[in-house]
Amino acid sequence: MPVANGNLEKQSQNGIYVVALFLLASPFYLNDFSNIYIKDWRWWLFIDYTGVKLFPLLVVLWLIRGRHLSAAELGLARQTVPSFLAAFLLVTLVGTLMDQNAYKLIEKFPGYPALAGMPEIASPVWNWIDLTLGLVAVGAMEELIFRGYMHTFLSRYTRSRFAIVFISSVAFGLIHWSAGLHVVLVASAIGAMFMIAYMSTKSLPAIMLAHSAVDFIDFAGVIPKALFKFT
Repeated sequence: MPVANGNLEKQSQNGIYVVALFLLASPFYLNDFSNIYIKDWRWWLFIDYTGVKLFPLLVVLWLIRGRHLSAAELGLARQTVPSFLAAFLLVTLVGTLMDQNAYKLIEKFPGYPALAGMPEIASPVWNWIDLTLGLVAVGAMEELIFRGYMHTFLSRYTRSRFAIVFISSVAFGLIHWSAGLHVVLVASAIGAMFMIAYMSTKSLPAIMLAHSAVDFIDFAGVIPKALFKFT
């Protein structure tokens, strides 16, 4: 009986992990439909902030409060200040260099063009909110799900570091499907680098902030992108 009960408990826990993966990841794949069909920036922001920021956060809180996962299993572990700063600076630099140069390397690679993009935010106030707090939230949630949770989930089925990096990076790249194949490929490569950094540090906060910084450099137009281009 104890063995049977243990097996049932393990199966139940596995089921919870699969359901959680679906709840956490699926909004990111569905969210790109708003890029295609939603033209009003206010509705776009509402869908984006509720779908891929608030909802996944609630699922993460459910996992932690229900003791299905610990905060550390999601990557929410402490680092020393020197380790944090080193990880943040290195991941930001490498991520930005990849983001600003990889497209040139694959420009002749066949693919499909962007299907759509987010509508332009007409309000300067909301535009800067999205470029600051919004990008911080993006970095936090995408790292929690596609690095922290994905690492814990995949580690239940394989010990191969290559498999974990490859599967998680492809899963991350594909959430950008509406932006075209080249964006998917570059995002996958950057996602692989993020996962390698996480597996090295076992802590996500610095990588979350670096993720946001890479996006800010790419989208905000405050820091010249030419500083990071090789040609």
